[in-house]
Amino acid sequence: MKRLIATAALATLVASPAFAQSYQYDPNEGPYIGAGLGYSKLDNDTLDWLGDVGASTDDSDTGYKLFVGYQFNPNFAVEAGYVDFGDFKASEADGTDSPRLKLGVEGFTAALVGKLPIQNGFSVFGKLGMVAWDADVDLDATIGGDVYRESASEDGSDPYYGIGAEYEAERILMRAEFERYDISEDGEDFEIDLISASIGYRF
Repeated sequence: MKRLIATAALATLVASPAFAQSYQYDPNEGPYIGAGLGYSKLDNDTLDWLGDVGASTDDSDTGYKLFVGYQFNPNFAVEAGYVDFGDFKASEADGTDSPRLKLGVEGFTAALVGKLPIQNGFSVFGKLGMVAWDADVDLDATIGGDVYRESASEDGSDPYYGIGAEYEAERILMRAEFERYDISEDGEDFEIDLISASIGYRF
């Protein structure tokens, strides 16, 4: 449902006749949209401990994001988006016992973006914002011949920041970016890094 709402919001922005009629393209300001794909990695003490005691852990996955923004001048923009970090897993097989744990995290973001133009369409940028995240934990275990299946959800909001480089040519944006999401829940920290490549379009 969240993905459907985000897609509908982007489509409404792009397709609005009033917006299309009133807006004139300016390379130094205006709206843009984009999508990115990358590598996400989780740093968490519990997952590290499970690995230390012999469990098989997978603390990385493919992540992706959608974003929409507005640039006010060559040095300042605001962005909102949706990000899905993929799934992080831990499992162990010991005789008849085979517990499997999966953590999936996604969220909506809002950030301030500071840009430093260099030359010929190249620029570097930094961002600082908040992520409203939602995490789903699934446990599937066979212990002593008995099957257990449990799931739980948590949500919250925490800060994130990022740095990157951008190249623009003929309204097409190309980005390489590093972002860190500092998520905390019940005193436990979940640090997620996302390294991504994105492509976008400036209106």
